Amino acid sequence: MDSRLTVQVLGWNSAGDLPATCAALEKIPADEVIIRYIDNASSDDSVEVVQRLLPNAEIVELAENKGFSSGNNEGFMRCTTDLVLVLNPDVVVDWEGIKKVMRVFEDNKVAAAQGLLLRDESVIDSAGIVLSLAMNGVDRGAGEVNPGQYNVRSEVKAVTGACGLYRMKSLRDVTHKDGEIFDNDFFAYKEDVDLGWRLNHAGWKVVYEPVVTGVHKRKLGRQGAMGWGSDPAEFYRRLRSKRTRYSLRNWVWMIVKNITLKEGLKHEIFIDARLLLFFCLSFLYPPLVTVWLEIIWGLTKMAKKRKAG
Repeated sequence: MDSRLTVQVLGWNSAGDLPATCAALEKIPADEVIIRYIDNASSDDSVEVVQRLLPNAEIVELAENKGFSSGNNEGFMRCTTDLVLVLNPDVVVDWEGIKKVMRVFEDNKVAAAQGLLLRDESVIDSAGIVLSLAMNGVDRGAGEVNPGQYNVRSEVKAVTGACGLYRMKSLRDVTHKDGEIFDNDFFAYKEDVDLGWRLNHAGWKVVYEPVVTGVHKRKLGRQGAMGWGSDPAEFYRRLRSKRTRYSLRNWVWMIVKNITLKEGLKHEIFIDARLLLFFCLSFLYPPLVTVWLEIIWGLTKMAKKRKAG
């Protein structure tokens, strides 16, 4: 049968995670999927691991680390299948679950879908992405024990970039004029939320299907205040991380690109409170000031993307 699905794995120095991921992908019948591995200029032997364990995989080696957004965009340009599964290199997929989620696309209005992604046998990683009161993208159920509270199909704002299925037709429908599907300026984090928001605005549906699709061995989990841990040292470490810098910047940018007037009026107080919180945290960790400069520098560009979209 003709392949309907491309499984697209993007890695960067992921040699330690890839064996488990590849072992799960190797079990999928070769005629049912196209497997593509995109390497973001790793300095370890990530490429060699994939070549050894998935000899039939298409491998794209990038000359520099282009981040999650641009790296995956390189793969999207090569897609010839109807559907593409964007997969992190630390996710072990459940192929039977993925096949069940693929059935959701029988509804021609569905642009993207995901199943229940776990961290282990009982803890949830993501049951789809929704927007908080501050219009920040959050994974439903993240860190919760799973007694079955997400056992109903539902529409969500976005699917997780760790293990999300997309219809290529819908991605082409919301591609920015410069050819970006994920926003290249985001580099990493929140690009999946931004894309889901754009798909919703374009009239597409984004769906969560209550079947287990894999296990995500996430390095950082949501714990304690703001999901940053209850230990002050851990909180400070998270404050200093690149993830926090990218997430703050990209949260502001995606609001500028996507929020409607109605949403803005309804959520302004919560957005302002979160902005104030991070502004105050900048005094605790002054290097965050440079993030505000990046945000300001990019506002005009984001506004243009909004207008073009």
